[in-house]
Amino acid sequence: MAKKTKDIIEIGDKWACALREQKGEPFIYCYYNENLIEEIPISVVVKCTPFNHLPEKEAKAPFGGTFSIDLIPEPKSLQRVATALNEVLTKSSQQSNAYILSAESNAPSLAIATGGNSRHTYDDPELANMVATAEASLNLASTGAAPVAFFKLPPYLDQRPHPTLGLVGLLPKELPQTTTAFGKKGEMIYLLGRSVEDIASSEYLYTFHNIHPSPPSQMNPKEQSRLQTVLVEAIRNNLITGIHSVTKGGVFFTLLESSMPNSIGFDITTDAEIREDAFLFGESLGRFIASVSEENDVAFVDLFTRNNVTITTLGHTTKGEIRVDDISYGFVQDYE
Repeated sequence: MAKKTKDIIEIGDKWACALREQKGEPFIYCYYNENLIEEIPISVVVKCTPFNHLPEKEAKAPFGGTFSIDLIPEPKSLQRVATALNEVLTKSSQQSNAYILSAESNAPSLAIATGGNSRHTYDDPELANMVATAEASLNLASTGAAPVAFFKLPPYLDQRPHPTLGLVGLLPKELPQTTTAFGKKGEMIYLLGRSVEDIASSEYLYTFHNIHPSPPSQMNPKEQSRLQTVLVEAIRNNLITGIHSVTKGGVFFTLLESSMPNSIGFDITTDAEIREDAFLFGESLGRFIASVSEENDVAFVDLFTRNNVTITTLGHTTKGEIRVDDISYGFVQDYE
């Protein structure tokens, strides 16, 4: 467990962290065995981990009533939605689950993950903090690390205040290293966690429909906790090729971020019981995209089924084409 001495948070036996300001920007000072290993700018940590929304200044465009997805028209062309959102989201795309820092070759590594959504500050600050913690927890769980300490990040640069939280965990050396990337053609793709018909506070709702603010995206803390526990077990059993938490841009852009490192595409089928735009672009929390090799497929599905965690077969990876419900959305390179 972590304990705090002055401004130093001790993590485990030898790791320690401190949050300090340097030239107007907060830094995380990371120590191992009382030696300074690295000074990490908060901006670097935020940019390297899956972070729902950078705290950009956004003008309010209220909906003018009680928000409901039923009042939002579903676009005729979801390919056009993907193209429009891609112009925004590729500017802040992340390709890692957490910032990983190593010291000695046989020592546990330090994992730092963040979470936060500037759009959640309008209605309920307490809920916004809870959502930010949930996001950071999702990102840290994607590495297989267990959280041992957390910290609230101050605003940085000229961006407006909002709840941004960081979680710190330890990664044992024997733990298989995770990646967000798909490995090769022919891997199975699964959605872990329960999907709901929710587009609130999403990039899709704001950018495409120009509606802001809206309520925070949905989350179920109990379900999320159970899912994360089973996910860590799957990682430790080396059953997963790639894992990525679903945050900004929803399922579609999480898949796209997993596709880009190796130019591996995907062919998926959406859930017929959920509006297609909500399934693809909604940002409800507590979900992951996982890719699994053919040899690990049965053991992977069995693990989640035995533990009563919702798991949905999305489809499989391709050579580079992107297909949704038998419709081509182009190729991975079209979105780069």
